Amino acid sequence: MKILVLFFVILVSFSWAKEKKEVEVPINIGIGPAYFWIPGIVGKELHPGVKFDLYAVITPKVLHEYENKIPKKYKKLVNMNEEMHVTPLWMSLIPKYLIINPAAENSIYGGIWSLLGISQMFLKNNFIELEAELVLPTISYLYTNAPKNDPDIQHLFGIGAMLRLENTIKFSEKFLTTLAYGHNFNLPLSNTYKEEDKAEQRWLQAGVLSLVLHYRFNIKQKI
Repeated sequence: MKILVLFFVILVSFSWAKEKKEVEVPINIGIGPAYFWIPGIVGKELHPGVKFDLYAVITPKVLHEYENKIPKKYKKLVNMNEEMHVTPLWMSLIPKYLIINPAAENSIYGGIWSLLGISQMFLKNNFIELEAELVLPTISYLYTNAPKNDPDIQHLFGIGAMLRLENTIKFSEKFLTTLAYGHNFNLPLSNTYKEEDKAEQRWLQAGVLSLVLHYRFNIKQKI
């Protein structure tokens, strides 16, 4: 099990150490197409988009080597045999998903942001990893335009959680690909739909299928 919110805390604890060593830290840049199912908002339910995966990787080798620097209260929550994905707090401003459908009718633009993920590995070998993840909270925004509401442009905000199932294939240490399906359960916060449209009752869920291509390169980091 991995608890992603701890990754940043652990990395900071490494940086506080008096004696630091320079180690190689892989940086993951992942991007790929995504396809969204968003029912009940505009006339169309399927919309294209993009998925991003940007993070640094702390390998099991580094975890074992610097195990004594991990705060005791976090050690029991860390699987020393799995890599950890570290994302700086400022990077949380970048959405995990972008929704881009510039159709002449029934257009949708938007994004989904997330802060914390808890995952469970079901299958792992040298080539394939299969895991489930609970992502929360997720923050969603949609900017929509549909003929029935023309000329009004609609703004929808929501908060919720996403369940994800993902399969990662490792072609090499530098090249990976991840096929994933996520289902976001959403609680609308505010919108500009008219009351009779009952958008707050319709925008409760959305699904997304994504295929991300990853490239990793090493940088030197003092720990």
